[in-house]
Amino acid sequence: MANKNDIAWTPILYCVGAGVAGIALGTFLIAPMMQKMKAKKLAEAKKPATASPTKK
Repeated sequence: MANKNDIAWTPILYCVGAGVAGIALGTFLIAPMMQKMKAKKLAEAKKPATASPTKK
């Protein structure tokens, strides 16, 4: 009867820990970098195209 609830908790906890760590890294490190790159790309797209310099 003791073997009925014998679950290998160590691999399960490793997987859960890796998932939590991945979500935390994605939220606090990767997402802000992606937003910054997206804003920079959008700013470059909205920048008016400069004409070639004219001689005066």
